[in-house]
Amino acid sequence: MATVIHNPLKSLGDQFYREAIEHCRSYNARLCAERSVRMPFLDSQTGVAQNNCYIWMEKCHRQPGQAAGQMYTYPARCWRKKRRLHPPLDPQLRLCELRLEAELAPKREVPPGEATALEALLRGDSLLEKKNNLCKEEETLLEIQRVLEADENGDGFHDDEDFETDTPKRKNRNRGKNRSSRRRTEPVNMDDQDKPYVCDICGKRYKNRPGLSYHYTHTHLAEEEGEEEKEAEMTPSPPRSSDNHKPQKGPDGVIIPNDYCDFCLGDQDSNRKTGQAEELVSCSDCGRSGHPTCLQFTDNMMQAVRTYQWQCIECKSCSICGTSENDDQLLFCDDCDRGYHMYCLKPPMTQPPEGSWSCHLCLDLLKDKASAYGEA
Repeated sequence: MATVIHNPLKSLGDQFYREAIEHCRSYNARLCAERSVRMPFLDSQTGVAQNNCYIWMEKCHRQPGQAAGQMYTYPARCWRKKRRLHPPLDPQLRLCELRLEAELAPKREVPPGEATALEALLRGDSLLEKKNNLCKEEETLLEIQRVLEADENGDGFHDDEDFETDTPKRKNRNRGKNRSSRRRTEPVNMDDQDKPYVCDICGKRYKNRPGLSYHYTHTHLAEEEGEEEKEAEMTPSPPRSSDNHKPQKGPDGVIIPNDYCDFCLGDQDSNRKTGQAEELVSCSDCGRSGHPTCLQFTDNMMQAVRTYQWQCIECKSCSICGTSENDDQLLFCDDCDRGYHMYCLKPPMTQPPEGSWSCHLCLDLLKDKASAYGEA
């Protein structure tokens, strides 16, 4: 047998009931505001196209009846195109506008009683009444805008969150959630997400590393070459990476690494960021090179990358299955920079761990010195 609920507050809760009433009030206020602003307005509840009309008159518009059985008569209103909704203007300017329209309006023959009232309405003889009407109209517009802005500020944030989607990209790999130094996470805005490579000199952003290298070569390096022509002529410039980067192979089939850093464009004798000599770390698949400082390597990583065939972020693959598919599921070790699919680990992971994470190889090798234990 169905249970009869006498008091909805007991079943739903006081807070839930208040929120429901508040949402209902906000929806009705927005609906009424839209009906007043947008004309003609298609009412979604009734399916009727609401159009603005002038059938409502005020008491001051009443005139004596002119026919038998007629109590009142009202002046006819000339049709004019409704203006778009603009921010409230100065009432004095609006009065001048009405006067100009009244003077330019074509005159027509009307009965004497009606002509007097019509001229009073169109020409604005009573400035006090016009000012009061304009003030009321401006207050109405301000109230409508206030309701719409308050509703947008209150509900727009939640609507944006409801339709937020995450697009996995190769450069946004998983690492510990609290890592701040080498964390590859999604940037704050869409411009930073589309152009993650930033020029350290002028701050210009690019979508890929070859574009940034081209910018360095043709902008900043060209300026330096203009100042130091003789040195530029004596020192041949290294080949720069292009969009279709093809690794160069030696006679024995081994990849020839680049002799310059892909980030600062310096070589092993000079890091352009620090100004000091630093050994280059090269990718075993594509031959791209980089300084450990530019790659934001830790001390453990600098020692570990010399013990295996290191891969750059573009070539990174899972160390267990050997594939680079589902790169959004790749988890990087904070001690050796190896990549692992979260579902290839034993036991598998469903989400990246909090803080730093170390693979089983580094845990066995470093013991208590592993990054996973360092933050614990």
